[in-house]
Amino acid sequence: MGVDVEVICPRPGPLTRQLAALNVPLQCIEMVHPWPGDEYLLDRKAVQELGQILRKKRPDVVHSHLYPAHLHASLAAEEVGIPAIVHTAHTVIVRPGDALLSYVTAARTIAVSRAAGRLLEDVGVPPERIEVIYNGVGSEHFEQNLEAQQRVRADLNVGSGPIVGMVSRLSPEKGVDVLLRAVQQAIQVVSPLTVLIIGDGPQAAELHQLASQSGLNETVHFLGARSDIPVLNRLFDLFVLSSREEACPMALLEAMAAGRAVVATHVGGTPEVVTHDVEGLLVPPDDPEALARALFMLLKEPGRRTAMGAAAHQRVARQFTHERMVHETLSFYQRILANTAQLPHTGSRKR
Repeated sequence: MGVDVEVICPRPGPLTRQLAALNVPLQCIEMVHPWPGDEYLLDRKAVQELGQILRKKRPDVVHSHLYPAHLHASLAAEEVGIPAIVHTAHTVIVRPGDALLSYVTAARTIAVSRAAGRLLEDVGVPPERIEVIYNGVGSEHFEQNLEAQQRVRADLNVGSGPIVGMVSRLSPEKGVDVLLRAVQQAIQVVSPLTVLIIGDGPQAAELHQLASQSGLNETVHFLGARSDIPVLNRLFDLFVLSSREEACPMALLEAMAAGRAVVATHVGGTPEVVTHDVEGLLVPPDDPEALARALFMLLKEPGRRTAMGAAAHQRVARQFTHERMVHETLSFYQRILANTAQLPHTGSRKR
């Protein structure tokens, strides 16, 4: 199935720069971003502009990501008469508006885990309009670059002790505060220990302060947003994800692809990715004591940690590749188009 892709973004940013570097046709349409509680806020001008583009391009599929884009793209595509309207629900935050749009526009929804799919059903999205397609990671996360790893290790000046890593947005739902409290306990029995936290977000200042107040300035290092995640993952002896909610965490998949054993919270779609005591350990959310015990257990058993890392790599290589995700998504497009009994438009741009 040959596919021509064009992308519409609400504003310029890192994604638009990446797409431009890949020569992907794109344009930006300013769109009101709803604040929490205003999920039905509609930018009518954006819908009109989207409609004009869709009338000109006549795509076979309109595929949106995240709720504001879903709201605007679904309404514009329905008005123009696009045969296939698809939305990917990347989070476990679902709204009654998802069900409403599903009925009004006949939109189909891709859930990135069974857990996310169940939540969509709970708010009224018809099960027959939900397709579970797991996230996939690119080949760069499976590859090892020893020279780059040595260079980054030297730049970070980390010690000889074990390194625990976390790649995450610094926001409340990610539970970084829980990790800090767990580390405060773990260093009583595992020392020296280095913890690298990669990412940025609205809680950054608060978490820096918590680490300082907890006496973790020599142990925990906040590296901010980084573009060399595949290299950093290879430096970790253990990867941690202490989230309070997740759908299908990309950071977890990327660390597993790098052969890292993981300690993660038993929330959302995470148990669909990690089997307890096989690729890593699962602990309850908001439980720093349980998280500290899991860290201690695997940091003190390098053989077990290595075996789990190998199993994690194999699991992702088998079930969570970028190629598998693309294949399943294209197959989903084909089924939708077949069900609408409409052939692709000649010369159209398929999205």
